[in-house]
This record gives sequence, structure tokens and C-alpha cells, in this order.
Amino acid sequence: MTDGMVRKWVQQFNDGRTNVHDEARSGRPSVVNDGLVAKVNEKIRENRRFTIRMLFDEFPQISKTVLLEIVTNRLNYRKLCSRWILKMLTDVHKTK
Repeated sequence: MTDGMVRKWVQQFNDGRTNVHDEARSGRPSVVNDGLVAKVNEKIRENRRFTIRMLFDEFPQISKTVLLEIVTNRLNYRKLCSRWILKMLTDVHKTK
């Protein structure tokens, strides 16, 4: 953290700030919602040998990085032998 940032924080706390969490602010709303995650999951289940580029062709309004975040973080898929699978597999899934 720079000296200037430390001075800014000290000034804010001296002025009455009581917590270290960011305050709510306006900004661009997130495009990721449960409906979109469900649609992406449906497309993945149709074709497990997909690429992020193929998903981008299906959902051109969403960037590739956001699609990758949905696939890896929200849906918990990972790439294995050119197939996307869930990270947490049961023993039945492993035997298949």
C-alpha cells in the first residue's frame, strides 16, 4: 500500500469512518444471473466437448472471460481430456 493511500485512510477514519469495507456505489450491473448460468449449463450438457469460443458464438453479448468465469467458478467445471466435467465427482461418476 502506498503512503498516499495510508494517508487517505487515516484521514477518512479521522473524519468518522468506522469500518474498512467498501461503501455501496453505483456501477455497471453484472450480466451474470441465475438464468444465464442455467442457459450456459444447458448448452454444456448438450455438447461436453465445447470450447469457450463455441459458447461465445452462442452468447455473443457476454465476453469470453465472463463465460470462462461462469464455467469454472459458478458451474465448477474443469477441462479433462478435452471434456468439461464437474470438479466433484462421485464414485459412480468416476467408474463411468
